Amino acid sequence: MTPALASSPTETPVEFLVPGLPYSGPELRGMELSGLVDHVIGDLYLPADQRPEPTRVRAAAAHRLAVPVLTGRWAVMGVTAAWVLAGGPAPLALEAAVDRYHRIPLQPLSVRLALEQTDVVKDPADVIHLWGLPCTSAARTVEDLLRRAEDPARAADALTAAARLLPMTPAEHLRQRFEHHRRRPGMAGARRALETLLAREPGAAGRQPSAGAAFRPAVR
Repeated sequence: MTPALASSPTETPVEFLVPGLPYSGPELRGMELSGLVDHVIGDLYLPADQRPEPTRVRAAAAHRLAVPVLTGRWAVMGVTAAWVLAGGPAPLALEAAVDRYHRIPLQPLSVRLALEQTDVVKDPADVIHLWGLPCTSAARTVEDLLRRAEDPARAADALTAAARLLPMTPAEHLRQRFEHHRRRPGMAGARRALETLLAREPGAAGRQPSAGAAFRPAVR
């Protein structure tokens, strides 16, 4: 794990503002327009004068949304994992890999819940832990995202998110991984998409995460 993703058990929890006491949802949105708070994801806000490490904020926000509704072994994945790891606009859905069936809560979350029963939670090499949040690794996240490359409804968001992760994983490692997993559904399109993205990102292989991973208020 790179230093940018290291966590410390001595750090204080990230305290989010949510609609309710002392501020209502409209008040928080007004405070966002005034620059007093930053919107993180869903109904979670952070006072603008509080600037914890950006990856820590995103990990804490995803953890806050996921923990009340997910049980067993799970990890955020897909576009959500890419956002936690590399930043960008906050996703509209909380995507998570789970090891068992979950009934979608009757009381909806402030973001859509998208669950996938997958083998990822059984492979420790594919899951990292960021301030208590289980999250698919950068390489596994790229693989999951690019398997959507031929799905018209999801391809654009998946390719954009995967491109943000390329600087975090050497290109040759991704090529070897994709070859090893070539029997997974969607891998033929994923391999083509990987080469297309790598061709657009000369020098991406081996780079470390940069300022592009900084926290940005969500785009509405």
